[in-house]
Amino acid sequence: MAVSTRTEYALRALLEIPAKSSVSANLICERQQLPKKYVEHLLRALKKAGLIASSHGSRGGYTLARPAGQISLYDIMKAVKDRNLELDCGMGKQFCLGDDCTLQPLFSDLAARQRDLFRKYSLSRIAKIFKQEKE
Repeated sequence: MAVSTRTEYALRALLEIPAKSSVSANLICERQQLPKKYVEHLLRALKKAGLIASSHGSRGGYTLARPAGQISLYDIMKAVKDRNLELDCGMGKQFCLGDDCTLQPLFSDLAARQRDLFRKYSLSRIAKIFKQEKE
């Protein structure tokens, strides 16, 4: 499964956002070498989903809206509308058998297991993996 650019950039941005103080979109983009307009769009989606909060002013910026251990990869993918969030069984496509498909239970089971796996990876767990890779 490929991770979309939306999820990758959202993760990279979230890894730059501290829990207690705030950080600007400019600083996030500078540190992660990401395109500002694209990241600003993702930050709006993450804020709308309740994963981050923002404040205005000279000390304004973004903070996590809840502890990193309570933000899952699933939450992030859902917030940025990652199309890879669900397995695609071809339902509704040209050769789809619909409810008569004998493989539909398999794809449903795989999709549920995939969602469970994404929920097991919290932002804090991802940050630990990220930190280990950098060392």
